[in-house]
Amino acid sequence: MNGDLSFHLDRRPEVEAIRALYAASPLRRPIHDPERIRRMFEGSNVVISAYLGDRLVGLLRGWTDFAYDGYVCDLAIHPEVQKAGVGRRLLDLAQGLGEGIEWILQASPLARDYYAHIGWQKVENGWRLPRKGWKAGSIEAFQAEHAALAAKA
Repeated sequence: MNGDLSFHLDRRPEVEAIRALYAASPLRRPIHDPERIRRMFEGSNVVISAYLGDRLVGLLRGWTDFAYDGYVCDLAIHPEVQKAGVGRRLLDLAQGLGEGIEWILQASPLARDYYAHIGWQKVENGWRLPRKGWKAGSIEAFQAEHAALAAKA
């Protein structure tokens, strides 16, 4: 890694930087719809970002009541800094928002083993109501469709 790695609580990156990071990570989100990405961040009360110099390389987006419950919506790490502790640091910063908060997340298929490795417990008592509208599709199709955007990250 060249440059200084810095972490920021509530520094909301530009939508284009978010879209590029999601494409590179690859975190399948509706990056074809910048307005929806903007609304996703506008509606989140936890945004923690990691920068290598001025380049966005990590991002955690979530919600919490700052007392009891927290939900990590996104944890996106640029492939160039994966395995460098960026994801763990972002999660540690979220955990530092309140001692009594229990954090929950839905893991990407590519990252399921990571969370157990860093001490998270698997949740088996949950339910979900699938979203209507946009569907992510396969990771291969996502990467092929957004390769040019990922190169900007």
